[in-house]
Amino acid sequence: MSTKIKEKAKQTIDRLSEARVRLILDFIGYLDEKESWEATQELLEDKNIVEAYKWAKKDLKEGRMENFIPWDKRNKIDV
Repeated sequence: MSTKIKEKAKQTIDRLSEARVRLILDFIGYLDEKESWEATQELLEDKNIVEAYKWAKKDLKEGRMENFIPWDKRNKIDV
């Protein structure tokens, strides 16, 4: 998100009453939650991801960790 958009939002919020700002915060919370659920739904609709999750869960339950590759190493991310 651009700095210009955030600054405009902040200026608008600064002019509003506390009650309106509370409503905005509630709405932002709703949007954040909705986006999270949409991402979860997208993952659940991907049959390959669901199948891989089931296999990983089964392997973990049965103590098989030899195929486990940490996410940061798999994606070459420095943490």
